[in-house]
Amino acid sequence: MSQTESTDKVRVGSLEDLKSGKPTIAKVNRQLVAVFMCQGNIVATNGRCPHASGPIHEGEVDGTKLTCPWHGWTFDLMSGECDEDPDLNLERYPVELDGDDILVIL
Repeated sequence: MSQTESTDKVRVGSLEDLKSGKPTIAKVNRQLVAVFMCQGNIVATNGRCPHASGPIHEGEVDGTKLTCPWHGWTFDLMSGECDEDPDLNLERYPVELDGDDILVIL
């Protein structure tokens, strides 16, 4: 597989999915990807909290802060930074739109 093929864009949802204000979740190659609307920006992250693998997409979003539902750890959706541990970041993925489709590069 060439380098270009390994960075294929994968559809993980649609803008319509995010209109409810709730994040969407997709499984891509056995990996969960969570997609959020954050202050008008589409943000795609790993679907598991880097602290204890909790379901990050079930967390509460307040402004740019996402709180994991398991232990209350908070992450900035725009940067991925963790408030509780500066060495622990929420993995984020590049996002593109193709019409209504949300595409990520893993």
